[in-house]
Amino acid sequence: MQNLVEIRDLQVQATSDAGNVVQIIKGVSFDIAPGEIVALIGESGSGKTTIALTLMGHTRRGCAISGGSIDIAGRDVVQMTEAQRQALRGTDVAYVPQSAAAAFNPALRLIDQVVEVTRIHRLMPVAEAHKKAIELFRALALPDPDSIGQRYPHQVSGGQLQRLAAAMALIGDPKLVIFDEP
Repeated sequence: MQNLVEIRDLQVQATSDAGNVVQIIKGVSFDIAPGEIVALIGESGSGKTTIALTLMGHTRRGCAISGGSIDIAGRDVVQMTEAQRQALRGTDVAYVPQSAAAAFNPALRLIDQVVEVTRIHRLMPVAEAHKKAIELFRALALPDPDSIGQRYPHQVSGGQLQRLAAAMALIGDPKLVIFDEP
């Protein structure tokens, strides 16, 4: 069986505003098989989120993948163009951020944000996406699954927002879901 994820000798560097370059991730390698759950454990600031973001070909401002390879379902993320990486995000790989509140636009209804990936990637008709979102709300034990999507982020609790962020990640049926400090 082929691994879903193969990371080999991953290196990430950061460049300060003064132009100093520092290697912040050095030689990380690991595999993830389909269906496997892997946890990265380490102190705050050890690079867990940085590694997680690289699985989508993304780095924080001032950082860059400087070496190694990241293979997701047989595709090398490091060698992809930005357009190819954008096509990967939300379909093959989805990310649930540590702060769910920061993931939501306060001016938009929750349902519109949860189904957005289906619209962007043209995965299914809007009515089908709404139906699937409600099914996810129910599976994630959200209160009033038929109507919670009509609310705005400030109208639900932090725990509910975290589960709504999970629904947002799961709606595109990704092969890999990354939870940043679930």
